[in-house]
Amino acid sequence: MIKRTIDRILSEGEGRQLAWLAALALTLFLLLVLIGSFWALGWTDILNLYLDPGGFPLETQGGGGQGSLNIFSLIIAFGGILILNALTVSAFSNVFDNISEKYRNGERRYRMRGHVLILGGSRQLLGILKALRDNHGFEGKDIVVMTSGDVESLRAGMETALDDKRFASRITWYRGERNNEEDLRSACPDHASCIYIIGEDDESAHDSISIGAADLLNGICTGTGAGIPCYITLEMHSSMDVFQYLPKEEGSRLRTEIVNTSDYTAEQLLVDTPFLPIPGEGQFLHIVIAGNSRTARSFASVAAHICHFPSFARDGRRTVISFIHPGIRSQMDKYVANHQSLFDLSHYAYVSPEGREDFAPKKEYGDFLDIEWEFINGSIASPFVRVELEKWAADPARKLVLAMCSDDSSVNLSAALHLPKSIYKAGVPVAVYQKDHVEVLEKAVGSGMFGCLTCYGEASPDNDALLLRRSLRGKRVNYVYDKQYGNPPAASAEEAWAGLSFAHKLSSIASANSIPLKLRAFGLEPTQASIDALDDDTIEALSEVEHRRWMASVLLMGYSAAPAAERRDRSRFKELKDKEFVHLDIAPYSELAHEADKDMLIVKNIPSII
Repeated sequence: MIKRTIDRILSEGEGRQLAWLAALALTLFLLLVLIGSFWALGWTDILNLYLDPGGFPLETQGGGGQGSLNIFSLIIAFGGILILNALTVSAFSNVFDNISEKYRNGERRYRMRGHVLILGGSRQLLGILKALRDNHGFEGKDIVVMTSGDVESLRAGMETALDDKRFASRITWYRGERNNEEDLRSACPDHASCIYIIGEDDESAHDSISIGAADLLNGICTGTGAGIPCYITLEMHSSMDVFQYLPKEEGSRLRTEIVNTSDYTAEQLLVDTPFLPIPGEGQFLHIVIAGNSRTARSFASVAAHICHFPSFARDGRRTVISFIHPGIRSQMDKYVANHQSLFDLSHYAYVSPEGREDFAPKKEYGDFLDIEWEFINGSIASPFVRVELEKWAADPARKLVLAMCSDDSSVNLSAALHLPKSIYKAGVPVAVYQKDHVEVLEKAVGSGMFGCLTCYGEASPDNDALLLRRSLRGKRVNYVYDKQYGNPPAASAEEAWAGLSFAHKLSSIASANSIPLKLRAFGLEPTQASIDALDDDTIEALSEVEHRRWMASVLLMGYSAAPAAERRDRSRFKELKDKEFVHLDIAPYSELAHEADKDMLIVKNIPSII
């Protein structure tokens, strides 16, 4: 701590360095005055010798204690030479300059313990730092940021944006590669209280580097001791797919959470707010997504995980998710190929000004999913799409929602402010993805002229940059299952979570994410009294919705269904699930009476989960 404080002071410019030299000179002078008092040597005599060593008496006078006095006078003279001589000052300045330069460049290293370690200097960093500052659970903790970029410019940018000198003094900046073991060890990850692997902006191999860093950390953070939460943010959904197939971690204290950043951004809008309307009797939810970015695909993925309603069993009404983008046919083919097991069971369509081409589920599987898809060829501003939007907004059976999901915030804002007037008049919810600034959007909302605009993304004031909310409810869902089916059950939710594979963690999180919308769809409160008051038919309806939610989640995770003729033979259930990623429970709810208790278990424990 002292070493870091000195380094920080020395890095802050020549004025501070000179102040330290002056303090050192004064300290030595006061020490000499104290010692000189034993010879009754006045402070003015000491000062004369200290400032002017050339005044040292060369002739020896007297004996006895006079020789000792002359030796002491010589020490004073040499002290003045060493401390005040210009060459010495220059030498000290060079030393300090070297320390200062290394500190500014992130080349100094310190022994850290109990710190928060952030690996990377990407766009996420500012949000994480602000959240650490404002979260009482991290109060007083040191923070280490390691980046492969320019440390000095990153520090300056962050400190300007934070505008909090006291908090900035808690941050130590390192230059290093997160996939270099020596650099990682220098940051003392095995003594950290929490680790974030966020990477750098515009890295061509962002996910691979971060996954490599996690592998190195698993090797470093071994032995006994408390688990270390480690959040890895990945950009590509294909990277997430790989983790579905990996077994649980063994032999490491690292407690890894894999988070797709754009998925989590969408979750915070669709799960944690009442943005989505609830379809009533004879109605369905229609989510229209403008864009073909990762952000757009994440919005669709999260919606498909959670948007399951009793209207499907009651009226056969499916949730419709529509992508709008110019030249979307090739992107549709790619999206379908990436989620082939989902689209084998789905209704979907390609729509253009020339007409509509429909695709149905494969007959051998059956038709039982409650999500359908559209891929619309056009821009949000094209006349064809605008006519469709106006028609949809006027349809009383359709609960319409729009999401502007380009990676370019200005494109999203422009699109949101130039929709057909009927969209605004109908009060259609419109989500506008924003990365940095929301001032213009806030002004637009305040004007009352643009209907129901909602900001989501990194610029949202409710953005949970620390990723803490995401796993909390997932841990509780898993603990409910573990208490019922664990052999033996874990002692705590944390223990049960630590022993889970990535696929099961994501499944539990998806289940938890669906609960707020499920409560709104059935008009329930998250209290035990509300759940206990439910009749059997409502419990059954909730359980069926949970089953349909589960099917969408596991299909998006990469599991496949079995043809209907093969689902009845469950003798190879575990082998198919674990080795071939084929799940026999991806089937109509009516076929799974023997599994209904699992869905009901979640329903009956909603209060303890939420």
